Amino acid sequence: MKRSPMPPTARRLSLGCFVAAALLLAASWFPRSTAAAPVIDHIIVVVMENHSYDQVRTAPYTASLIAQSSSFSQSYALTHPSQPNYFTLWAASTEGTTNDVCPPPGSPYSGENLGHACEAAGLTWKAYSEDLPAAGSTVCTSGGGSPLYTRKHDPWVSYSNLTHTNEVPYSYLATDIANNTLPNLAFVVPNNCHNTHDCSVSTGDTWLSNNLPAMLSGVGPRGLVILTWDEDNSASGNHILTVFSGPTVLSNFVSSQLITHYTVVRTICDMLGLNPFNAALLESPITGAWSPIVTAVPHGAATGVTLGSARPNPSRGRISATLQLPSERRVEASIFDSAGRRVRRLVSGPLSGAVEIVWDGSREDGRGAAPGLYFLRVRAGGAPLETRLVRIR
Repeated sequence: MKRSPMPPTARRLSLGCFVAAALLLAASWFPRSTAAAPVIDHIIVVVMENHSYDQVRTAPYTASLIAQSSSFSQSYALTHPSQPNYFTLWAASTEGTTNDVCPPPGSPYSGENLGHACEAAGLTWKAYSEDLPAAGSTVCTSGGGSPLYTRKHDPWVSYSNLTHTNEVPYSYLATDIANNTLPNLAFVVPNNCHNTHDCSVSTGDTWLSNNLPAMLSGVGPRGLVILTWDEDNSASGNHILTVFSGPTVLSNFVSSQLITHYTVVRTICDMLGLNPFNAALLESPITGAWSPIVTAVPHGAATGVTLGSARPNPSRGRISATLQLPSERRVEASIFDSAGRRVRRLVSGPLSGAVEIVWDGSREDGRGAAPGLYFLRVRAGGAPLETRLVRIR
């Protein structure tokens, strides 16, 4: 039987349905970072050891923290033992490690990690490790026959592409908080008793009660403290507790979103305006836990730094926004696409006063960027700012 040709209208409808389906498929396949997490000034990640979700969530201080924070009932570590899990939290990759050998085989590594990503974006970071004998130390153990410090919990030591003077003893944290010099990203590693590796859950809970309040105060009104465990007790399917705490998250909220260490890295990237990397690139960021108050606070308002709306918007060509700086600051400004990929770096260096940031619509290679939604993201001395812009044909 000879088929009648499809009417032009039907062909257009069929093509439209195909395109719509393709767009929906693409949206579901490629995670998008836009509007998923707020821009954050300071993040502190505290890593505890070797206990499952149910073992730790009822400890007195931890339970009180959960009640005032957002926690995740479906949070999972990725492997055993400790060392590869710490690499997944730092680099969204195990770097091929499968054990706790020090130094890890194949190190030093040069792959992407949170420290290098921060430095490349003009952001600050530090790792504060309890009983680390000295800043930048590469020792495998310290603190006696049952060592309090073990390098297997400090993955940053094993990279060649970051600043090792940022790896400091835990005592430096109190000084940085007091001097208002807390970095944009901090990792805190308690010693092997306080992190519950060698001591009880009660001991670790007491340490948290004595130390987390200062961290929560130190990160400020646009800050976040992430408390998580590297792995479980090898008896609960690697089900661990992860808590997001601070004014940027909902209080007494338990999320059922399935997350792993890779999800945490992806979300840190989104909050700091970094391009996600390695296994984090394939993760969907955390949603649903964020306080609506965050979106009502203009980015940078606490420091007097403001970024105006893009104009003209939408635009076929040149587009600009005014950055107001109350004093000289180091400024990093770049254009990102809706998938979180940097399209063009615009500014990198010290500026002051009213500054017009201009994008001519081109990519790093000089070619014109495709029509679509873009973001101008600015860091000015640690103050995060963002404005949306649309490029049209």
